[in-house]
Amino acid sequence: MQNKQKGEKAELKAMSFFVENGYKVYLPWGVNPDVDLVAENQDGLIRIQVKYAGSYGVNGKCVAALRVMGGNQSFHTAKKYSDDAFDYLFIYTAKDEQYLIPWRELVNRSSVNIEAPKYLSYKIVMQG
Repeated sequence: MQNKQKGEKAELKAMSFFVENGYKVYLPWGVNPDVDLVAENQDGLIRIQVKYAGSYGVNGKCVAALRVMGGNQSFHTAKKYSDDAFDYLFIYTAKDEQYLIPWRELVNRSSVNIEAPKYLSYKIVMQG
């Protein structure tokens, strides 16, 4: 699966999660590198950035890069997200796991090893 397809799958998983939990989901129009979707419930709107965490390294730990990538054939850029770029980070992993983390609670803003014990409380337990 190509990177774009992985990202699209992660966005579909995020939309499904929010709809199943009673939110209305809106997709921003135009290019917005910070917000992938907006969810609304009785408490208001939340802005969500969605990331796919691939499996890397000898241990196969799932890691998501936390930056906006851009550029062309001549150059590449990587921009970190600001403190107020969005409200929640939704991560879908190569191991079919999902996490929802308040953005303000992430200290490391370059990448996240989502399987680290400190993120276990943010794991979404799927009802089956």
